[in-house]
Amino acid sequence: MIETLIKILQEKYLVKTNIISKQQGGWASLAYKIEDKNGHFYFLKVYEKSRKSTSYLTKHIDIYLPIADWLDDQTSLKGKIIRLIKTQSENFKCEDENYVCILFDYIDGETVGEQNLTEEQVIQLAETVAQLHNLEDFPFDIKQISETFHLPFISTLSEWIEKNFDHLKVDIKELLKPNISTIKSQINEWNNLSKVLKEQHLKFCLCHTDIHHWNIITNKQHLYLLDWEGIKFAPPEADIFSIYQQPYFNSFMKKYCELNPDYQINDTVLRYYQISRKLQDIFEFIEQLQFDELNQEEYKINLNYLKKEVDTITG
Repeated sequence: MIETLIKILQEKYLVKTNIISKQQGGWASLAYKIEDKNGHFYFLKVYEKSRKSTSYLTKHIDIYLPIADWLDDQTSLKGKIIRLIKTQSENFKCEDENYVCILFDYIDGETVGEQNLTEEQVIQLAETVAQLHNLEDFPFDIKQISETFHLPFISTLSEWIEKNFDHLKVDIKELLKPNISTIKSQINEWNNLSKVLKEQHLKFCLCHTDIHHWNIITNKQHLYLLDWEGIKFAPPEADIFSIYQQPYFNSFMKKYCELNPDYQINDTVLRYYQISRKLQDIFEFIEQLQFDELNQEEYKINLNYLKKEVDTITG
């Protein structure tokens, strides 16, 4: 695989390198640090087409990448998010029969991960999110990324729970069994909330939708927000929900509301996004365990992730 990536970098980006080091990636993609012949560093994100989740995650890739580039190049978020590198043919991605690759400038810092944000970093995060939410005059059609309060995977998850439970692997069934009624209850609540919100006239803004510590890189001076695959034109709660249970929520909201003084949390919308994320995580881990070709270690890791999500689900 490394030889393939070296070839892709040289042919598509004119980046010559023999120095590729694997980094800790997300659950759905691989990540590599690249050093070229001139000592410049890049970050390469690689989706494997063999994974069941890849088609879902890259479905809107040609929509979100130009938006992420615009955010970094033309808005107040310049220097606060990861910067895309185009191919020699001016594309934001390249792919072959096996991989989809996206190249970024490397950020010299560390992922927050299990660490806590400092007070200064919380302020920076609040400023970044508020600036994102206050953007206007978009040079793209917002309809293609607008929230519809519809999630296609919900029906599939329902079928797994209701009709096709016996077709799931034994390990998955053992994890799900004690919480089947709770999962069903949350699916029902999600359906009810979806119907209600589709009828409401809510204020939308540009949202990241996946703000968590593994998508934040910090160094001594700056905080950077990564992974914009889920960018959406949606209610602010699409971002606020992921910060709601953080210990720094009040500090975050104090600064956020200074920059967005008319905002008040909509508890119904907040609940919708909380349930959506929990059900999505459960669905995606079941999907990977059931259908992807995982090695023993990958299978064990994903099984533990699923257990964590199922154990913490609340009605």
